[in-house]
Amino acid sequence: MQSGKSNNFYEVLSLRSEDINNVGINDIKRAYRCMALQYHPDVCHDHSNKEESTRRFIELQKAYETLSDPILRENYDYQLSLRDSSENSSRIVHKDVWERQLNGLRRRSLHRMEKKRSI
Repeated sequence: MQSGKSNNFYEVLSLRSEDINNVGINDIKRAYRCMALQYHPDVCHDHSNKEESTRRFIELQKAYETLSDPILRENYDYQLSLRDSSENSSRIVHKDVWERQLNGLRRRSLHRMEKKRSI
């Protein structure tokens, strides 16, 4: 596990993110246990690396908690696919743009409804 790769939970657990549909809960548990044994702060005998081990262990916990819960994993996979596609395309509408458009539609709709009532 390399430092700075915390942006992808599959990579944090040393799982291949290209094959996320084929990664099962047992694979996630096995990867977490293996990595946790390696980076758990209580297991770290080198005091100079204890802070780094703690940081990595926290990343492992976040990754495991997200990927082991089916709903959280589904949401994470969706966000991961958006992030990956946004690197290749600028067509993704951001939330604030969508909300502004929705608010504009609401205002126009209210204006039309008021206009109809006044007739």
